[in-house]
Amino acid sequence: MKMVLVSSVVAIAIAVVAYVILVNTGMDTASVYSGKDVRL
Repeated sequence: MKMVLVSSVVAIAIAVVAYVILVNTGMDTASVYSGKDVRL
């Protein structure tokens, strides 16, 4: 059970890092995530 928790935490961390990199490189996140409210 602990491995599932750790892997999901790692996956979330990777997703957040990827999101920050995309924003910093000037990607238009509004077009990528159209129809969803993903503002942090």
